[in-house]
Amino acid sequence: MNRRYFVFIIGLLLSAPAVLAQRKATPAATLKPSFFTTYTYLSYSILDQESGPTPVAASGVGGTLTLRPDGTYQKHLTLTVNQNPMPFDQTGRFTFAGNHITFTYSDKKGQPRTDQGTFSLRNNLLTLVIEGYPAGNSSTYTLRAQ
Repeated sequence: MNRRYFVFIIGLLLSAPAVLAQRKATPAATLKPSFFTTYTYLSYSILDQESGPTPVAASGVGGTLTLRPDGTYQKHLTLTVNQNPMPFDQTGRFTFAGNHITFTYSDKKGQPRTDQGTFSLRNNLLTLVIEGYPAGNSSTYTLRAQ
């Protein structure tokens, strides 16, 4: 009896690789759209706690944000103020970990600046919530991947 059991176990061990090889391959998971692309600005709002608990939407929002795999970005944001377009152009570097993102750039005087916040990417919509000053204030951008 012990010999039969031993032969049975050896047979199972020797046939296991063949059985595993015959299994159908599991289809690869569908990849989400790349985070690194050009996005079009859809909306922009500002939460200023001194003005109230409701964010204020900017008007005439347009432009693009390009995030590259090498960690560089280009921001070309346009807002309409008093019926006049106001461009906000910026180039710099970004880093992210988890859902946190940091943008580093030079301001108009050449001084280094850093903006940080959170992001989410769902269904080609990128939402950025950037921390404002003083603490508790924030800017929210909604963008669509092109």
